[in-house]
Amino acid sequence: MRIQITRGQWAVFGGFTLVCLANLRLAIGDQNEGNEGRTHREEVRQHVCCARHEKMIDVGYGISGEIIQIDAGHCRKLCPRHVLDDPGDASRPTVQRCFPESHCRPRAAKLERVSTIQGVRVIEVTEACECTPDSSCRRESFTHLVHSGTPHQAVIDVGVCMGHCAKDLGCKPVRNSTVSIKGPNGDEVYQVIEKCGCAGTCHKMDHMETVLDFSEVEIKDGTNTTDVRPVVRQINVGQCVGTCPGNETEMCLLRDKKEPSRCLAGLYSKQHTCTPARFKVHEYRTRRGSKREIIQITQCACV
Repeated sequence: MRIQITRGQWAVFGGFTLVCLANLRLAIGDQNEGNEGRTHREEVRQHVCCARHEKMIDVGYGISGEIIQIDAGHCRKLCPRHVLDDPGDASRPTVQRCFPESHCRPRAAKLERVSTIQGVRVIEVTEACECTPDSSCRRESFTHLVHSGTPHQAVIDVGVCMGHCAKDLGCKPVRNSTVSIKGPNGDEVYQVIEKCGCAGTCHKMDHMETVLDFSEVEIKDGTNTTDVRPVVRQINVGQCVGTCPGNETEMCLLRDKKEPSRCLAGLYSKQHTCTPARFKVHEYRTRRGSKREIIQITQCACV
């Protein structure tokens, strides 16, 4: 028995096949779009932006009385409108992607000198931001560009303390130093953080003193004292910095005769101050044999 298929039946069969292929293609496309959307949502959930955003501040008044404003900038975990428009160094983009638990902090700033009728004001302008992972207290790099666009332009890594500490403690500088650069009015001194540590609101910072100790030198008769080499001693005498909690206290100097509880004149002072609490004494001798002492602070407290 021979079966013959007419031209109309071939047309119906072909149309049915095309409809099946179209439906299959749409199903595959929807699945791919779903996977891409899910991947994009997961990427957004796992990463956030760290970028510099505009922050206009009033600096002072100009010669005509107008208010001078400057974009000081600040770092935020917020994606700008045009994330793809990211000019500059590709290895260090201006818009970075961070994990949600990381910190978005300034990486570099410029000390902008703004001329006002009150004089020249120096404003710290945030230039770049970066992601910093959450970690224990440590020193991070933070650069300052000073005297930008002048022959005295220089970059200084002043540092910043970041990280977590135990309860009631903060990540703070415990040792500072200074650097000097040439400015238009001579040498300028800038303070630089060297070491960070966990400390309370009132804490001890390193502060070094250097002395020439002649205690171990025996000077005999006829010896030229200029030829004697003493021992160079560096002593961390320390210094107390920080604030102490507590309200201001009043010492009344003049009271109302009719109402003794009413104070007419008084002196106000803070209840507590951050002062040295424990000490250690170091002895040394001068070139002439005199005995001297250097007092070292070993502990600070609110008293």
